[in-house]
Amino acid sequence: MMKKVANLIGHNRTQMNNNEQDEDPGIPRVYSEPYFYGRITRQEAEEIMTINGKEDGQYLLRESITPMGNFSLTMAYQGNIVHYSIEKKIDGQYMIAEGVAFPDPVSLIQHYQNNNSGFVTVPRIPCSRSPQQEAIAFRGLSYRDLHSHMKETAKNMNASLSRALGSMRESLLMLVLRTMHEKMPWYHGVISREECIKRLEESGHTNGKFIIRKRADSQTFALTMSCDEQMRHYFILVNDGETYSIENGQRFKALVILVDHYHNKRDGLPCKLTIPCASPNVKHQAYENYIRLHNNLTQKPGNTNVRRPSPPNQIKFPNTVHAQSQSYLQCNVKTPDRPPPPIPRQYETGGAMGTPPIRRQPIFPPEITVPDEVTDEEENVPVPLSQSMSHEEAERLESVYIDIREDVMSTDLRPEQVKLEGKLGSGQFGEVKKGICQLLNKYVPVAVKTLKNNDPAGEKEILREATLMKKLDHQHIVRMIGVCKGESLMLVMELAELGPLKKYLEKNLDMKVWHQVEMILQICLGMQYLESTDVVHRDLATRNVLLVTEHFAKISDFGMSRILDSGSEYYLAHGPGRWPLMWYAPECLYYHKFDTKSDVWSFGVTLWEIMSFGARPYDKRKPQEILHYVESGNRLHKPRNCDDRIYNLMLSCWDLSKEKRPTFREMGTVLGRLYNEFKKSDV
Repeated sequence: MMKKVANLIGHNRTQMNNNEQDEDPGIPRVYSEPYFYGRITRQEAEEIMTINGKEDGQYLLRESITPMGNFSLTMAYQGNIVHYSIEKKIDGQYMIAEGVAFPDPVSLIQHYQNNNSGFVTVPRIPCSRSPQQEAIAFRGLSYRDLHSHMKETAKNMNASLSRALGSMRESLLMLVLRTMHEKMPWYHGVISREECIKRLEESGHTNGKFIIRKRADSQTFALTMSCDEQMRHYFILVNDGETYSIENGQRFKALVILVDHYHNKRDGLPCKLTIPCASPNVKHQAYENYIRLHNNLTQKPGNTNVRRPSPPNQIKFPNTVHAQSQSYLQCNVKTPDRPPPPIPRQYETGGAMGTPPIRRQPIFPPEITVPDEVTDEEENVPVPLSQSMSHEEAERLESVYIDIREDVMSTDLRPEQVKLEGKLGSGQFGEVKKGICQLLNKYVPVAVKTLKNNDPAGEKEILREATLMKKLDHQHIVRMIGVCKGESLMLVMELAELGPLKKYLEKNLDMKVWHQVEMILQICLGMQYLESTDVVHRDLATRNVLLVTEHFAKISDFGMSRILDSGSEYYLAHGPGRWPLMWYAPECLYYHKFDTKSDVWSFGVTLWEIMSFGARPYDKRKPQEILHYVESGNRLHKPRNCDDRIYNLMLSCWDLSKEKRPTFREMGTVLGRLYNEFKKSDV
């Protein structure tokens, strides 16, 4: 395919029309406009607008991340930021929805500057780049540098510059991008995995620092990145010689486009890519240019040290936008024992003008259940073993689970491999039993979710849960070992023999604070992993956290969990079901929208459960009363003897504005510090 494109572009100069002049047409004018920032994310555009004041009519232009070739206009109006998609049509014209077509985005903007229709306000104040900031074509590559590479390639092909950089520009672009990785500081060529690790370690761990290398087969590539001071390795597949992808990930036409994508979105990686570990073969200036393009992005012209004041009396979390920032939470804010004062009602943006939408009356599930109450059926369930295994035994079993999982995940388990024993619990579609699984000449203790009555709906749900769990691999997540299709469907998982954290809390009222925070921290790390893989749990609570030992917790029960679609920021439930309402954020009940920030709300309630030794949230209030209680500004009371800093963390999780809730990564830093402090003083 690329050879055909090269032949088409490299049309010999002798074939040119005699009247055609072979001149460089230059960079398309949209790329040189001072208010054009290139391929930046929506979030970065909003940060830039905020730093520059968000005046009514202020605007900037950016190229869409996907699909390539489209643009987005970002504007400020009445303190809000709105975005308009500018779509490129088949004929090469550009237009907004229900608008007029124009030859380029600049002409479109000029039209609407003199025509007050189509936008919420007139785009009158350009939000220009700082003098140091060039428009970004791809991460680490400016449009000016990209055009130079395209011009050089056209000359080497003996092609007409006016044709190659004019009518054939898009084809030439893809041809150049196919080999552009060879000029990037993150590309190290053919080196071994050991050498790759050595180079990354010598350059120092930073979240998102990365290397791409060509593997020894000279046909595939590998990505090695640093996250949480650990090395992560990923194969980059070359599909049919045309596209590149990380296993099970999106496909891209060039490695530079793949890197650009993972700069902008985690999409299954533990964190976004941030800075390259420079190849020793790359010129120092190339690396400096790469870093300069990245660092200057959100600086206000004339002010390179912008600081935003934090609201008073709020928890300050570490800045995770730049991995270099390692500041810690100032946990010295005192909070009274009563609930916080009423919080003003928050609205989701309704339309382009940001006006409050008509609020739907909350639709409550037809069956309102209290998930943590024990039913009559469950009262006779044997309590899991109360004697905890040692730390060494738990570590050995963890290693066994990891080893066997890698060998059996690709095929189903056979019925004769799984022997069922006692009942551990029951759910909507079946029971969970303890079992023994024979794998690789080993007999391994497992938990087995069984389907009752061969219910087709239940089988569908269990298979969906299995599909999701298959992708998860973290020490604080219950791993799936395999699926067994016998007389009934069975989902085979790791066994956490001490059972639910909720029951443990209820029986151990003398737990020390450091022990409680240890559990909270481990849950947070598990949720941080889910956050990095775009998985929304939707049912986080102490009943769904299982204990391997008294000091080793794992998040379980992924029956309600969902993976966010690529490009989607939330999961939209099609209707209410058997929902754990006391753990749900208001936006889940009003709009049926679930994302990581709704999991953060649930985490806050789970944190409250732990500090309250398994008490029921909101006492005996009914669901309708709970929602009114929360929207009136009230929150769960501070648990008895709870440290103010821990309660402040809970309150930050329960902000009505989900954008103000912390991330799990931010909370993990805070909790790690608190755990070390409490453990040292043995509180």
